[in-house]
Amino acid sequence: MCKLFKFFGFIAIIVAPVFAYSQNSEVKNLEEHCDCINAWILEDGMLDEFSMPQGYGNQLEIANNEISNPYFPTKEHNSLWIRIKFSVATDFELLLKPSVGTDDLDFTIWKVKGAHFCDSISNGILPVRSNLAKRNPKDGSLTGLKKNAGRDFAMAGPGSSFSNSIKVNENDEFIILIDAPYGAKGSFVADFIYARAIDTLMTKPELKTEIKPIIPTLIMTVVDDKGEILKEVDLNVRNVPKGDSVFRSEDLFVLSRIRRYRNYTIQIEKRNYLNLTQKYSTDQLENDTLVLQMERLKIGSKLQFQNILFVPDKAVIVESSYLDLRRIKNFLIANPTINVEIMGHVNGLGNKKKVYKNLSKERARSIYNYLIEEGIGEGRLTYAGYGADQLIYSDPQNDNEARINRRVEVKVTKI
Repeated sequence: MCKLFKFFGFIAIIVAPVFAYSQNSEVKNLEEHCDCINAWILEDGMLDEFSMPQGYGNQLEIANNEISNPYFPTKEHNSLWIRIKFSVATDFELLLKPSVGTDDLDFTIWKVKGAHFCDSISNGILPVRSNLAKRNPKDGSLTGLKKNAGRDFAMAGPGSSFSNSIKVNENDEFIILIDAPYGAKGSFVADFIYARAIDTLMTKPELKTEIKPIIPTLIMTVVDDKGEILKEVDLNVRNVPKGDSVFRSEDLFVLSRIRRYRNYTIQIEKRNYLNLTQKYSTDQLENDTLVLQMERLKIGSKLQFQNILFVPDKAVIVESSYLDLRRIKNFLIANPTINVEIMGHVNGLGNKKKVYKNLSKERARSIYNYLIEEGIGEGRLTYAGYGADQLIYSDPQNDNEARINRRVEVKVTKI
């Protein structure tokens, strides 16, 4: 639990950007600000020298993250939450300076949107800035925001201790989590560097009761193999009941309601990336998050399609297959510079290798012909049958494993 300290307030009298440390010898201890809901509220103010609280408060808002996550610490350790509102448009910089150079501070910053934003943080909404880099005692372990730092986020480990400043508009609000993962032997100074109004009193926040959302939602983020958020992504969720919806909020995708035990299929497409299909189901009636990682196209990349079906022992495409066939066509339209090979596979067992190979080749040619009829250039396509030579399950135990063996793959041969 978070140990509680006394409140300290003062009047900000600065009218231009500042870059000054506190000269007071007395160290101020902050009270009851280890949880987002009770964040220390600043309005055109600044923090004098303070001691970090111990513990994470009554609620562990941040937890269960990988050490490689660039947005959040693995969990809260010893945390201080600050909520700041800007009365002017400005370029917001921040300097956190420990009095003991071996003390370590991490921080994460979110832009406030909506009355129940702390719930969004607990549910994994992504921040606008973070810096979780390893402390650097030689430089006094300074960290914060500054112009042209070169990055918005920094994961744990070696790296720059500063992230880019934030351009803010009048009345913008932000939540800042400062976390001391190993505790703190000394105190800290927090300089909020931006233009401020005159004679604005920093007041103690009113405690408010947050109303928990009744309807659970799924928040989805699409990233590349380096964890960077991908933009201009086409995301579709199948098996969404009537009345529910999927909508986009900046770089996030939101399923408006999670239904227990329902099997959702998430399909994602983006130019120069492999199409991604992700299954999702849950038995919990609570908010959830997904980080969906896409792989950049390269020669040899394969897209698999298990829902392309044929009449038994024939190369005649079943009508229900055309949804996936259109996905292949759309993939080729979205990536006009690539060439592909259509690869046919069957689930044949036994010694009919020649029969299986011929059948798989004829099925691949059926798809090849469909794509040409749909306007895909013949020079971009080849096809081949692999029979049962490349089974995913060499001894399928059920219909699902047999279906996965009986698949069509699209392999990139030229970029």
